[in-house]
Amino acid sequence: MRWNQIVATVVTAGAVSAASIVTMAIPAQAQPSGLGMFGSWKAAQSAAGFKLLRPTRTYGHVRNGLVGVTRCEVKKSTSRVVVANYGLTPFSTLALYQNNSGRACSTMGKVKVLGKVKVDGTTGQLTGKCGMAGLRSCKSTKIFLFLTWSRHGIYYVASSFGQSSATLTGFANGLHPVG
Repeated sequence: MRWNQIVATVVTAGAVSAASIVTMAIPAQAQPSGLGMFGSWKAAQSAAGFKLLRPTRTYGHVRNGLVGVTRCEVKKSTSRVVVANYGLTPFSTLALYQNNSGRACSTMGKVKVLGKVKVDGTTGQLTGKCGMAGLRSCKSTKIFLFLTWSRHGIYYVASSFGQSSATLTGFANGLHPVG
């Protein structure tokens, strides 16, 4: 997969738009609107205004930045999306997106459905950017995988690159409530 395809997929995969992330403040202080970048999950939860889950199993990946809180692009009102990325290289990453709109905040473009997975006491859908013209086989680990599910009005997306579906599922099933 060429780098421009990878970059395009990363942008598409995000539950937030690039413009929203660029306009967020870098300090770990909440802006009056509750948007910003935060050094702790507890501060991000306070700013987002809804209960968050945080990963406990990251398979050796460390969080590679602050936890971002921005507006959900689908519903412009009070819906927020919280984003955290894990992994220090573009070749192996895990990410978690959660929003309080109850549905996806953006689209991931064309994806291939790879199956259903039990996560957080409900059934999630596993999809991948694979198996289509110009993309790698779905058996490759060098693809983007997305695991989506909704529970109690919160919509979750766990995503990965360079990971197996078992690792992504383990990452998602290792989520626990923030203090």
